Amino acid sequence: MTDATNPAANGGIDRRDALKLFGGSALAVALAGCTELLGNGDGDDSSPSETGDGDVPDEPIQAGLQTFREGAPAVLGVQAEYGAETAVRRINENGGVAGREIELDIVEEGSEQLENYQQFVDQGKDVTFGPISSGGHEAMVPEIDDQGVINVATDGTVTTLYEENFPDTTYSFRFQNHDVMEALSAAKEAVEVLGADNIDTYAGVNPNYAFGEDEMALFSAGIEKLTGAEEVYNGTPDLAADDMSTHVTNINSEEPDVVFTSCWGGDATLLLQQAQANDMLDNTELVVGTVLYGSANDYEEGDLEGPIHGGSRNFYWDQPTTDQWTPAADLFDEVQDEYGVIPTAHFMSGYGAVTAWATAADKAVRLLGRWPDQDELAMVLEEHGFFTPAGYHVMSTDHQGYSSAHFGEMAWSDEIGGAILENVNVYAAENVSPPPGTTSLDWIDSW
Repeated sequence: MTDATNPAANGGIDRRDALKLFGGSALAVALAGCTELLGNGDGDDSSPSETGDGDVPDEPIQAGLQTFREGAPAVLGVQAEYGAETAVRRINENGGVAGREIELDIVEEGSEQLENYQQFVDQGKDVTFGPISSGGHEAMVPEIDDQGVINVATDGTVTTLYEENFPDTTYSFRFQNHDVMEALSAAKEAVEVLGADNIDTYAGVNPNYAFGEDEMALFSAGIEKLTGAEEVYNGTPDLAADDMSTHVTNINSEEPDVVFTSCWGGDATLLLQQAQANDMLDNTELVVGTVLYGSANDYEEGDLEGPIHGGSRNFYWDQPTTDQWTPAADLFDEVQDEYGVIPTAHFMSGYGAVTAWATAADKAVRLLGRWPDQDELAMVLEEHGFFTPAGYHVMSTDHQGYSSAHFGEMAWSDEIGGAILENVNVYAAENVSPPPGTTSLDWIDSW
């Protein structure tokens, strides 16, 4: 955005409209990506958060983020780190949350998700973010409710977490779309590309833990309902596997119409590399991967040859097209300048988790006229809607984040120097997730 007074130049909105659209908070506008709209477009130099004279502490907000910074999972985890850093930078440059800047402490997630959260609480953190891991996220929820310090998970997307295992949590929230939303997006993408009548068999290669099991179960339920297809192979490699060839060989033997995978990080790269080396793409009509685009910065051009469609959860920087929605293009340029990487959905995992909490805290201060306690902030987070450069998101009463999901054909761009998505399809949340109070498998079974 270059002209704060020209709606067309600002993606179709001016400052006054933007403030109304984003709930009257200049902080919300800043985190939606419209920083040029703040205080320089119409002579309005009011405080960004307009919090009144309420009781708001002077000291910075202490926040903690845990994410993968090492090994194969770092392909995604470092993106979440960059996203959280970018959101914090934008918040602080625009006056903080109700005047309070954020100080963000980032630690390696490893296998110590519960211990990391406990350490953050012992250090007096006001809020915590992360983790990436679904298993780690499940282990944390009882402790989060015992400690009473809000955690907004960046990922940890296993569907059963809030549907079945912890339906009544108070302080645990999750920003990213959960597994059913991307598994069903993959099933619908396969039908969109091939046609339901042309899908008779499918296979899966998914990580051997809660996330991979959840994704495969939901994809199987969805694709079988949509097409009547039969599962012919289900491979479950361990995380950070050093060989996928057994799974590639079995798929070549079965020649399924569709291969589904939720492999992520370095595992996704290895699977595609060994699939290319062993002609797997010649023995199937389509590969659909829910998190394949998350490894956009890790692929070589040759990894992407053939019918491969990847999901990008709730963010792809060119969807909607940037001539209609400039905040995503602005974010892309900012991330390229700051970090030299292509921002993926996992960048948005970190950015969105921070944004969810910060805009809710800002709203709570404007409602209460003072800084909220953890219970009050948890109440405001429920049914809290907000914009990011990825579009509109809602934190539901079930503590689950909802937004549109993206799927597209994976290709190589010489201009970008990395993977891109072409022919992107957008799947609205209500089309790939059950209504509140209904479990995903029961909902799919009712189709």
